[in-house]
Amino acid sequence: MSRAEVGEDRQHPSTPAGAAGFDAATLHRLREVPGAVVSATSSSAVYRLEDGVALVRDEARAADPGALAATTRLPVVAGRAGDLDDGSIVVNEEWRQHTLGQRVRVWVGDGTRRTLRIVAVMAAGTGGNGVYLTPRNAAGAPVDRVDVALVDGAGPGAVAAGLRAAVGPGGGQVRSGDQWVRAGRPETNRTTRTGFLLVLGIALLYTGISVANTMVMATSDRVRDLAVLRLAGATRWQVLRLAGAEALTVVAVGALLGLLVAAADLAGMWGALGLLSVRTTVALPWPALGTTVGACAVLAVVSSVVPAAVALRRGAVKSAGTRE
Repeated sequence: MSRAEVGEDRQHPSTPAGAAGFDAATLHRLREVPGAVVSATSSSAVYRLEDGVALVRDEARAADPGALAATTRLPVVAGRAGDLDDGSIVVNEEWRQHTLGQRVRVWVGDGTRRTLRIVAVMAAGTGGNGVYLTPRNAAGAPVDRVDVALVDGAGPGAVAAGLRAAVGPGGGQVRSGDQWVRAGRPETNRTTRTGFLLVLGIALLYTGISVANTMVMATSDRVRDLAVLRLAGATRWQVLRLAGAEALTVVAVGALLGLLVAAADLAGMWGALGLLSVRTTVALPWPALGTTVGACAVLAVVSSVVPAAVALRRGAVKSAGTRE
């Protein structure tokens, strides 16, 4: 048997590291683990003909209906996944025909043509988990995933130890739901990440230049106002502190407006994912945002205070007479 994995959490199944899947002996040992409800599923496919010309392939999983209902919470919007039998199928809303009770003609993984009744419909956005069949409709497909749920009162530690002992002889792995998600999470490769950093670096460089240029020009246009403050009795350091405070105010307002724009954008994305039945939380990279705002604040203060200090060295009376 190749290396395979067992998920301990009912909502997060695991996938095998190899292609052969679990053998019968391993499955028997898994089912004998006290306190565990086991659902062994196989990876298969179904083919359907749309508009009489387009042959569409859908990823499918073959599972025992009772064990599937006990270990997995599917995003069902109509019907019951537990009603699945050898003459029925579970589909999602992305299918053109997805009316509960409707019969659909499909070709299962071994090429056999079947007419199956829809007993449950899942929400759109389930991706590769959009179709469920019984093992009879996926002949020859090896068991490549085992979902495990705990019975009431069972200890997670004891069950996990029993699962590891069961899959150990075949080189299997036991993972919790979070571990399975982290292992299967898509990641960008090094080249793509380097490209992103290069583009981001160029954008940040030009943004910094823009911020510095804007603050220098704004301060230069207010030389006469600063000189008037000096003539009114303000000290040189008081005027410079005022220029710095104004720069910080501009940065604070810009950061607040940026957060509002980002919040509106993320709210739209969150709502769109919700329509696809993807329930997620909004997480902002606060350390990165804080570093960016801090860098902008330093750049803005320096670009504002330095031109003001240079201008005040010319003398308040001379600067006050400068035309704007």
